[in-house]
Amino acid sequence: MKTAAISTVLSLLALTSASPTRRTPGNVTICTEANYAGTCETISVPFNDCQQLAAPYFKNVGSFKVDAGAYCRITYTADTCTMHGDSFIFPDTNAPDLRHWDDPATGTIIDAGAGFTSFKCQMCTNCQDKKV
Repeated sequence: MKTAAISTVLSLLALTSASPTRRTPGNVTICTEANYAGTCETISVPFNDCQQLAAPYFKNVGSFKVDAGAYCRITYTADTCTMHGDSFIFPDTNAPDLRHWDDPATGTIIDAGAGFTSFKCQMCTNCQDKKV
């Protein structure tokens, strides 16, 4: 009987810790519309691995958010992650509107979401989310 109770408690703890709203390093939120609207998904990704976007997000990202403790390099000018990415997304600024993005390479406002294909996140011990 004690074994069954312990198993139940452990199962509940696992479900609680797997909650998609939990804010942890390595979690990103991707949405099809600006300001974290439309179809959204919060996923936990491993650090230093290129993440290829699939439908409905492939070349269709309106906003992108990374949790404190990490930053991500997004790619919108190539089919997959590039060595340096096109832009860095930090948790204190995030990217609430990729449809009107200030492209660091050109200094112009572009629709980066229409080209967003992939991203890679890395641990950042100095990255703090000031909006939590």
